[in-house]
Amino acid sequence: MDREGRLTVTAGGSSAIDRTNGRPGIGRHGIVLRWSVWLLVAASWVSGAIFAAYILAFFGGVALKGSGHRWNEALPGLHDAGSLLTTVAIGAHFIAGGVLLVLGPIQLIGRVRRAAPALHRGLGRAYVVSAGVAGLGGLVFIAGKGTIGGPLMDVGFGLYGGLMVACAAMVYGHARRGDHERHRAWAIRLFALTIGSWLYRMEYGLWSVLFGSLGRGAGFSGWFDAVMVFFFYVPNLVIAETFIRVGRKEYGLAVDLATAALLLAAAIFVTVATSIFTTSIWGPRMVSAFN
Repeated sequence: MDREGRLTVTAGGSSAIDRTNGRPGIGRHGIVLRWSVWLLVAASWVSGAIFAAYILAFFGGVALKGSGHRWNEALPGLHDAGSLLTTVAIGAHFIAGGVLLVLGPIQLIGRVRRAAPALHRGLGRAYVVSAGVAGLGGLVFIAGKGTIGGPLMDVGFGLYGGLMVACAAMVYGHARRGDHERHRAWAIRLFALTIGSWLYRMEYGLWSVLFGSLGRGAGFSGWFDAVMVFFFYVPNLVIAETFIRVGRKEYGLAVDLATAALLLAAAIFVTVATSIFTTSIWGPRMVSAFN
């Protein structure tokens, strides 16, 4: 953060969250906004790390044991012994996704960049490559087999994969050109996309806990299923865009507090959903992978 107490780009080319250096008159609303950012990043990092451990332990663990067919316990049709290309593609998608969830929040911390700029750049390259692999892996799977939800899900998930690849290219390109402001903006958008796959599972599961089968149909044919093929990443981009634009200029007390409230609500949702999923799904499946 700069002396205005906002999220700013660093010389290393990434967004950075840092402490406010404290300008006179920053006000309590500025402090609330700053800590709401920290809480959301911290909640996302912890939850993402748990989900990444689940991906690596379950999907990687059962594959190493020669039981790749168990991937279909998570979602039918993921593993197909008769289609090596799509199986490898979706496997790469999941492994790269796990890497993204672990590395993403690290790239937002300014202190890491300043203390170890070479590490920051190296992790940034790994992050961009992983985003490209995750996006392309998903696109190859969709092109080869299609999704379980049919054409609408193909479109929604295909757009998601395409946006991820495009954002990764923009992040890398602007970093190479030294355009730190645009690099920062595209890095935030990419982060918003990379957490989409993780949020999809949490949002779906939380809906099931609260409303059961309402809006859900066989083969993902219900109205809620149709909404979710876009909802797991479009709102993320809206929040990211709001954050980018608020960070560029002073909008005043009302906008700062509204943004802080949005970020705090997101942090609470992530914390509650993570607790539910770790105890009911991710944890038990991680254990089962080694049994």
